[in-house]
Amino acid sequence: NDQPIRSLFGADGGPFGGEHLSDLLWALESLAWSPANLGRVAEVLARLDTIDPGGRFMNRPGNSLAKIFILWLPQTYATLDERLRVVDHLRKSEPAATWKLLIAMLPSGHGSITPSPHPLWRDYSPEKQETVTYGLIGKGAEAVSARLLDDVGTNPKRWQAILKHINQLAPGPKPAIQRLAETEPRIRAAGERQELWETLRDVLHHHRQFPDANWSLDADDLDALEAIYERFAPADAVEKIAWLFSPGARLPDPGVEGWQSEQSKITSVRQSALADLLKRRGIDGVFALARTVELAGYVGGTLTELKIDEDLRDRVLERALKSDNSRERDLAHGLIYSYFPQGKEAWARALLKRAATAHWGQTAVIDILRALPVTRWTWQQAHEAGADIEAEYWKHTPPLWMDGDVDDVVFMADKLIDAGRAREALHFVGHHLPKSLPSALLVRVLDETLRQPWDAKRDDHNEPTMFRYHVARLLKAIDESGVSENELLRLEWAYLPVLEHSERPAKVLIKALSERPCFFIEVLSALFRPSENSGITEPAPADPERASAIASHAFDLLRLWDRVPGTKPDGQIDGRSLEDWVKEARKLAAAVGRGDIADQKIGEVLSASPLGSDGVWPAIPVRDIIEITRSKHLETGFEIGLCNRRGATTRLPTDGGAQERDLVERYRGYAKATALEWPRTSAALEHIARRYEEDARWHDDNAERLDWHR
Repeated sequence: NDQPIRSLFGADGGPFGGEHLSDLLWALESLAWSPANLGRVAEVLARLDTIDPGGRFMNRPGNSLAKIFILWLPQTYATLDERLRVVDHLRKSEPAATWKLLIAMLPSGHGSITPSPHPLWRDYSPEKQETVTYGLIGKGAEAVSARLLDDVGTNPKRWQAILKHINQLAPGPKPAIQRLAETEPRIRAAGERQELWETLRDVLHHHRQFPDANWSLDADDLDALEAIYERFAPADAVEKIAWLFSPGARLPDPGVEGWQSEQSKITSVRQSALADLLKRRGIDGVFALARTVELAGYVGGTLTELKIDEDLRDRVLERALKSDNSRERDLAHGLIYSYFPQGKEAWARALLKRAATAHWGQTAVIDILRALPVTRWTWQQAHEAGADIEAEYWKHTPPLWMDGDVDDVVFMADKLIDAGRAREALHFVGHHLPKSLPSALLVRVLDETLRQPWDAKRDDHNEPTMFRYHVARLLKAIDESGVSENELLRLEWAYLPVLEHSERPAKVLIKALSERPCFFIEVLSALFRPSENSGITEPAPADPERASAIASHAFDLLRLWDRVPGTKPDGQIDGRSLEDWVKEARKLAAAVGRGDIADQKIGEVLSASPLGSDGVWPAIPVRDIIEITRSKHLETGFEIGLCNRRGATTRLPTDGGAQERDLVERYRGYAKATALEWPRTSAALEHIARRYEEDARWHDDNAERLDWHR
C-alpha cells in the first residue's frame, strides 16, 4: 500500500514544476523498440498504469503503453502477431490496464502520437521490418474487437467504453449489438442499467444527428440499439422522464434540422411527458419529479407552458414555497420566473402579499423575490418586505442578470459590497463598463474586493481569468477618469500579481520606480535585508506573513521593471536625468545598507536600454553610467538582466547553437565598437558574448549526438 515506486508519480510545485516519471517512461519506450524487450516493458508499463493516481501531465504510463501498441503507427519493431501475444499475456496479469489499452488500440478517424525515443547507443531495427498497411490495420482491429467482446462481460463501465467506440469496431458494430442484447437481462443493478441507458441515448443522439457522416452507424444498427435502449429504460414513470429536465438534455432522435429545431422538440417532449405525469399521478407526481431532476426549475417552467389552471398553479406554488426541500423550492422558482411575463407586477405583488399574510415564512418570500427580474421594482419589494429579508435577498441575488442604467449599476454594486460580495461586484461592474461609471465606485469596488474574504475553492475554474480581465478593465477606466497618480500607484501595488499578463500592466509603478529613487529603495528594502558588512541591523517584522506578501510583490515589481530612468516620451534616454537618478538611488541605498544589491538591480534595468544614437547597444547614457559608477555589482546585474530579457527559446533538435552564434557576433561587435571610449561596457559585452559562445558549443554538441544516432 505504500510502495516506494509511487513517489515517482509526484510533481514539483508551481506552474513550471517538473514531474518525476518522464525519464523512466522515455527509457521504457526506448527499450520497447526491441521485440525481445517488449513483453517485459509492457508488463512494467501496465503495472505502473494500474497504480497511476493520475495527474496534470499527459506523459503517463497508459499513454506510453498505448502508443507502443497503436495499430497504425506502432512504436516497436515487434510484428502485429507478436504484439497481440503480449496483449494476451497482459489480459491475464493486468486486466484493467489492458482493457484501456485495447480501447486505445482501436483505429479512429483521427489521431496523433508523439513518436517514442530511440535508444542512443543500440540499434534494435530488424533486417526486415513489418510494413503497416490498411490490410494489417484491419486485421489488428478485428483481433482487438474480438478481445474486447470476449472481456466485456456484464461490466457496465466496459460496455460504456465499447458503446462510445462502437463505430470503430471491426468488422462492424453488429456483433457488439448482438452481444449487448444478449447481456441486457443479466445486468440487474438499477444504477448500472441507468448508466447504460444514458450512454445508449448519447450514442443514438450523436449518430442520428449526423446520418451522412462516414463514421455514423446505419439506420438498421441504430434501430437495433434503440430497441435495447428501450429495454434499459426504468419502469418508474418519474425516473423514465427525469432526464428530460436536465441541462443539455439530448433526444435519442434529435433530427437533422439543427440546434434550434432540437430545442423546440425537447420542449414539446417535456410538455407531453409532464402532462402525462400530471394526469396519471397528479401534483404528487410533479413534486416527485422535482425532487429527482437536476434542475427542478425546468419542471416549473414547463408547468407554465402547459397553461395549467390558476387554482392548480396556486396549490403548486404554495406547497413548493413552504417546502423544506430545496429542489421543490426550485420548482417554485421556475414557475414564478416563467409566469411573470404573463402575470407581471400585479400578480407578483399579490403573491408576495399572500406569502406574508398567510405566514409562509421568510424563506418563501426570499425565494419569490429571487425568481423575479433583477430590477428596481423588485429591489423596492425586497425593501418593503423588511430589513432581514432585504439583507438576505442581496446576499444571493444573481447580479449578472441585471441590465439597467448607470444609476442601477451603481445601486446594485453598492448593495453587493454591503452584502459582503465585493468580488462579485467587481465582475458585475466590469461587465457593465461600457457605461460611464463614476470613478469613486470603481475605486471602492477594487478596495473592498481586497478587504472582503473570498472563497478560492469555489467550483469556477474560469473565475481567476475573468477576475484578471475585469481588474484590468476597471483600472483602464480609472486611468481615463482623472484619479491621482498616487491613488493609481496604491491600486497597482495591491493588484500587481494579476496585472502582469493583463491588458493593462502596472505602468504607474514602473514609472514611479524610474522617476523616484526613494520609491526604488522602499521596494528594494521590502525584499532584501541590509548586507552583513553594512553595520546596519533591522528588527524582525512584527507581522512575518504580511512582510512575506510585500516581499513577493517587491520581487515581482523589480522583475517587471523595464524602463530605464531618464527615459523620455520618445523612448530616448536623457543622460543627465539618468545620472541624477542613479546617484541619488545609490546614496539612499548605502544609507540603508543595501548598496551592492541596489547596484545589481540598477544594472538589470539598464539592460532594457534601446540602441544608441550611433547604432551601438546600449545607449550612450547607459554606457556613461557603467563607466562612471565603476561597480562590478552593477555590471553583473547588467549581464543578468540582458540574459533574462531574452526569455525562452525554441529550436529543432538538430539546429545546434545557431541562435547563440548570432548573439555572439552581435555582442562581440558591440564590444569592439565601445572598446576605446567605454572600456568597462566593452568588457561586460565581451563577457556576455563568451557566455553565449559556451551555450552555442553545448547546443552544437547535443545536436551532434542526436545527428550521430540518426
